[in-house]
Amino acid sequence: QERHVYLDEPIKIGRSVARCRPAQNNATFDCKVLSRNHALVWFDHKTGKFYLQDTKSSNGTFINSQRLSRGSEESHHYLTENTRKVTHGCIVSTIKLFLPDGMEARLRSDVIHAPLPSPVDKVAANTPSMYSQELFQLSQYLQEALHREQMLEQKLATLQRLLAITQGASDTSWQALIDEDRLLSWLEVMGNQLQACFKNQTEDSLRKELIALQEDKHNYETTAKESLRPVLQEKIEVVRKLSEVERSLSNTEDECTHLKEMNERTQEELRELANKYNGAVNEIKDLSDKLKVAEGRQEEIQQKGQAEKKELQHKIDEMEEKEQELQGKIEALQADNDFTNERLTALQGIQHLLSKSDGDCTFIHQFIECQKKLIVEGHLTKVVEETKLSKENQARRKDIILPYYNPTQPYSSAYSWLSCFGVSVHCGRERNPGPGCLCWLPWLR
Repeated sequence: QERHVYLDEPIKIGRSVARCRPAQNNATFDCKVLSRNHALVWFDHKTGKFYLQDTKSSNGTFINSQRLSRGSEESHHYLTENTRKVTHGCIVSTIKLFLPDGMEARLRSDVIHAPLPSPVDKVAANTPSMYSQELFQLSQYLQEALHREQMLEQKLATLQRLLAITQGASDTSWQALIDEDRLLSWLEVMGNQLQACFKNQTEDSLRKELIALQEDKHNYETTAKESLRPVLQEKIEVVRKLSEVERSLSNTEDECTHLKEMNERTQEELRELANKYNGAVNEIKDLSDKLKVAEGRQEEIQQKGQAEKKELQHKIDEMEEKEQELQGKIEALQADNDFTNERLTALQGIQHLLSKSDGDCTFIHQFIECQKKLIVEGHLTKVVEETKLSKENQARRKDIILPYYNPTQPYSSAYSWLSCFGVSVHCGRERNPGPGCLCWLPWLR
């Protein structure tokens, strides 16, 4: 049963009695573990602190499993803190401070906190934090249950010892009372016999004596019955208390058995939670190791990718350089091709000119065929034999061309000489070639 008690004024914690019954707004409980005036708790508005005092309780008051005072001794007022657990036997109370606006007071800002863990430790710590809190609560419950069980065992042992002592004392007192009564009766009988022996009584006196003895006997029986009545009542009360103690003992044994079962179940749950916690920690450790291995592999892959990237970039640069070289070669070959086409055109014009001429053109025909062959093979500038053949036929060409050659206008006279044979010589760069076109000059060397 949970209660909320406000400490506007000092509150007494104690056992239920006829004048003070349990209610939702007090700290009175129907519990045999508590004393009638067990403890006193209050809040000092001047200092803003909670105080707790044990008022000579038999079972004691505990704060976080620490007893305030010895048995049947009054403790000093003890300063307690917010959210601290206070135990009065089997009654557990938690003290909380609320501000005027209804908010619960928190820890002060000047409290030094522990340093923050690393991200991996934070994952390993945050994942089982709920398990740690549950383990702490379970340990608190177990400690309280063990404490209650110990208190019950102590009370059972005390009750059994008191019961044995009471029963022994009752038997002893009853036997002593009986023995004393027997001794007194025997002494009285012996005294009466002595008196009767020493007296010489008449019949009337004997009759009176007999009547007196009967009255004494009646009075004695009445007195004995009256004296035995409280003894019998005490015996009945003792038997009733014995039955109550036996019933309480049976209930306590049942409660103890129940608490033991709860303790075993709690221990089993605690072991299961511990196994889950260890499993979670091992799993987090494995995941951390796998994460480290994956990070190492990723770093190796990145390094390998960077190396491959550099190598490919180097190859690309080399291929670009080769491309530039090949482009230069292509341009050179294109220029050579254009030059070769020009010379081929000139050779065709000369061949056409010589075909119309009646002179001896054997060497020129040979030269033209050789030039065509060299042009086709692509080695015009590299063949040494062509140069020699060109030198041998140079004189013959001069003899053929010399009659038409004008030293003052060499190019125009040669052009006229070629034009007189009806040959149109041009390089393909101009549409209307004239004497200024120099594409045929190499053949006049």
